[in-house]
Amino acid sequence: MQLTTNVYVETKFSGANVGYVTTEGGVVMIDSPHRPTDAVKWRREIESKGPVRYLINTEPHEDHYTGNFFFSAPVIAHDKAREAILATDKSRLLEVVAMIDPDGLSLVDEYAVNVPSITFSDYLTLYLGKHSLPIIHLPGHSAGQAAVFVPEEKVVFTGDNVACRVQAFFHEADPLSWLESLNRIGELEVDHIIPGHGEVCDKSYLGEQADYIQECVDTIKRALDQGLTKEESIARISLPRRYPFEVGSENVGPQLLQMSVSHLYDLLS
Repeated sequence: MQLTTNVYVETKFSGANVGYVTTEGGVVMIDSPHRPTDAVKWRREIESKGPVRYLINTEPHEDHYTGNFFFSAPVIAHDKAREAILATDKSRLLEVVAMIDPDGLSLVDEYAVNVPSITFSDYLTLYLGKHSLPIIHLPGHSAGQAAVFVPEEKVVFTGDNVACRVQAFFHEADPLSWLESLNRIGELEVDHIIPGHGEVCDKSYLGEQADYIQECVDTIKRALDQGLTKEESIARISLPRRYPFEVGSENVGPQLLQMSVSHLYDLLS
């Protein structure tokens, strides 16, 4: 989908949303498809627009970086995201590929994790032609979370700090930082927010996202106030489900919610 003059987005792949920005200096990708068959399709589309100069990963979860393998451009990510991607269990990753994309397994016979080679701690800006792309460290959904702001297009790619009306997960989250990062996203001059999952939205959705994060935190706080152990909380507490699991995540969704309860319990206690 062409969102603005120079920003293109795909929200229908299984896994995270992906996008790219066309500039006079080449194409900048944001995240890569989870499924190899989707990555090959995506590569063909992008190559029709020009050479890929950079690939930015907004976070260190496999649905955002598995497809890096199919692109030879330098990969950019936050320092903590690089650390996590370096620790990838390749065998397990390929087991997931076999499950979610059996037709794509032959495409990764020589698979190697394409690890970020350019990193930053707080802020990095790319300049290509008439475009500037500030990449901002915004921890929340994960410690290595980043947003990619395209001021000339009034667009921001938020990664999974925003999941528009699909289930968000907290298995590596810092809710307080997440809420602060949503406030920072709200300060950007943008018309379009490209979330990590779900449909493109605008800043009016940020309050709904923040309310849901707070609701989940309050749920675990009540469990602590009731004196429930961690094991009892995992067994008995269900995080609020305002939104459905995204298509393709139904099998792992319940497990991720249990992991979210476990992580939040540790964090809040």
